[in-house]
Amino acid sequence: MTSLATDIKKRPSRLRPAGLTPGQVVIWVVLAVIVLANLCPFIWVVLSSFKPGSEINAERPTLLPRKWTLENYRNMAHQMGGFGRFYLNSFIVTTATVGLTLLVGSLAAYGFARFQFRGSSVLFYTLVFSMFLPGELALIGRFELFQKFRLLNKLTGLTLAYTASGLAMVLFIMRNVFRGIPQDMIDAARIDGCGTWGIFWEIMIPISKTGLVAAAVLTFMGAWNEFLFAVTTTWSEKAQTLPVGIMLLRGQFEHWDYGMLFATLMLSFLPVMILFVALQKHFIRGATAGAIKG
Repeated sequence: MTSLATDIKKRPSRLRPAGLTPGQVVIWVVLAVIVLANLCPFIWVVLSSFKPGSEINAERPTLLPRKWTLENYRNMAHQMGGFGRFYLNSFIVTTATVGLTLLVGSLAAYGFARFQFRGSSVLFYTLVFSMFLPGELALIGRFELFQKFRLLNKLTGLTLAYTASGLAMVLFIMRNVFRGIPQDMIDAARIDGCGTWGIFWEIMIPISKTGLVAAAVLTFMGAWNEFLFAVTTTWSEKAQTLPVGIMLLRGQFEHWDYGMLFATLMLSFLPVMILFVALQKHFIRGATAGAIKG
């Protein structure tokens, strides 16, 4: 027994993690470069928002501020006309878009996941394919349609447009999440007298919270940051959103005040950062479930 135990200890364990192979090292280096390339502009904007104008416009600017200041934020609050209105418009449109997209997209996903009808697969993949089409292709058509229904320069029009753009993504995520729910659970609910609507609201939705969170975060980011359709279809402060308001900074001051611009961008990042940090675990689980289960 002693010799056998000694022999087992000497054998290399297959479960013991080995060192990184050259291929893995290359992959990690490439990933690190990609992450740094994406983070550097963001870090530069955040740090520059706390720099005085002299440091921002210096011939040899530094990454860290030599003198930390909130001057850019104070100037933005005092001088940027309409910033509060732009922010409120973005919040209203984005919140309404998330709620409407999740409701309609989840109902459609429930139908595709649990009901079979002729042409369901063709219709589903046609809708999913629309996610990969650039928004510029439908810009003129949407403009004419919204003009006909008098939805231009209105928050309602932006909400409907963003809802239509986000439906395919929500449908793709939630359909796969719904299909991962065991059929036995649904059959048991039917035996207990639960109807189709009851199954959706009392079983599907509570179990699919992680998928809903992932879809909500992605929809929020898309609606909050959308610029092209908003700048095309809105021309007054009552309907313009934050991305359009940031573009109008140059028109107000005849040139870019970069300190104020960086402060404005920082505040525009803030809701997305808070949302992602708060829901990070649920977002990753939901996005993974939607990507793997099919």
